[in-house]
Amino acid sequence: MARWEDVRVAPDYAGASRAERQGGSYRRYHPDRLTGATITPSGSVLELAADVTGALQLFGARLRANPFPVLFSTALRSESISSSWIEGIRATPRDVAFAQLREHNQDLHADGASAHVAAQVVRNAQAMTDAIDLLGSGAWEHEHIWGIHHQLLPWHRVGYRETQVWIGGTSPLDAEYAGPPHDAVPGYMDDLLEYINTSGDLPVLAAALVHAQFESIHPFEDGNGRVGRALVHGVLKRAGLVDGGVVPLSAALRNDGRGYVEALTGYRHSGKSLKTRAAALDGYLSRFLGYVADSVKSANHFIDAALALDAGWREAVAGARADGAIHRALDVVIEHPVLTTRLLAEHLGITARRAEDLVRELETIGVLSRGTGKYRRAAIYQADDILTLLAFGAEAGPASQAPAFTPASGSLRFRCGAPTASGECRNRVPAPGSKCWRHV
Repeated sequence: MARWEDVRVAPDYAGASRAERQGGSYRRYHPDRLTGATITPSGSVLELAADVTGALQLFGARLRANPFPVLFSTALRSESISSSWIEGIRATPRDVAFAQLREHNQDLHADGASAHVAAQVVRNAQAMTDAIDLLGSGAWEHEHIWGIHHQLLPWHRVGYRETQVWIGGTSPLDAEYAGPPHDAVPGYMDDLLEYINTSGDLPVLAAALVHAQFESIHPFEDGNGRVGRALVHGVLKRAGLVDGGVVPLSAALRNDGRGYVEALTGYRHSGKSLKTRAAALDGYLSRFLGYVADSVKSANHFIDAALALDAGWREAVAGARADGAIHRALDVVIEHPVLTTRLLAEHLGITARRAEDLVRELETIGVLSRGTGKYRRAAIYQADDILTLLAFGAEAGPASQAPAFTPASGSLRFRCGAPTASGECRNRVPAPGSKCWRHV
């Protein structure tokens, strides 16, 4: 039975906050088990789940019909960036790409603060990749969850937490939410894994329930939000709904941050009443399914933009052999939108001189440009259009207009010019006075 437990805390006279020094009590949550419980959503929720499933199937079919690197790598990185933003870990797509580059070349100088934050997002991207690979192919095990978390936060011990956790505040006494005691976590996670490995519920419903249950259990001291969102992608991959990409779920959640928190709070019902439990589940499920539906719409806009960009690039090098170095160089640029000639040479197995020639060719057709801003003195090149695509995937909503990219003809000569905190927006637009996707 789901319940709230009142926990008494003695005064800590050396505590950092007034609440700790005074002592008092807090409430921590014990969620219902998922297995053995009757989960019967209302007809309207089941209808919505069927609609969302159909939208996911159509999106998955688009991915299978277009198995391009630009879709998987950029979509996954955009989702990782947005998922990190939810946790207040904010790095620009270029900083993240530079952090990825530094993993191959530690000699590159990086700003300490921004480099540390960007490196966390790179780890999040790898953790999400691991989640899709590990959880998307078979039965889930505790070691899978631990491995994903350890990839994200390698300095944490492997395994579930051994202390009380809370969200918000400086202690459980002034927290917004406190999870169950640490000694209850293994049992709750046993139950979660049994449910996801044996449930016959629609995958979108199972993904929603596993996410809410995981966030309620809060099995780790840190990283629960990022791991919990990665679990959703694992469920969708294993069900065969989405493969070769991800839906930008984190952007949908971040665009309605208050509603997302309200949805999780509403999930945490209390008592034996089946009616109360059913109402709590319906309220949460309908809201979460709405986020998934929004993310599918955004994902289709993302595919449109990514395919248009890929087509423009391929048209620009259409005169080269299909298996030539320039085509392979484009694939490297997609994976590494900030790169050096050394990295390009290593990935293609060519000489440094040949890599320099390829970079010049890619500069000529507008694929690459020299590093700008704080990176202007580094010997790096950046693919502005891929960085724009990453930003679009991380920020865009279901009604967002896809960004405009420079075609081979170079007809997009104008800049958006909208005011931003760092000056005029430099995104390309087709005509004077036009606004880019971010400011339309």
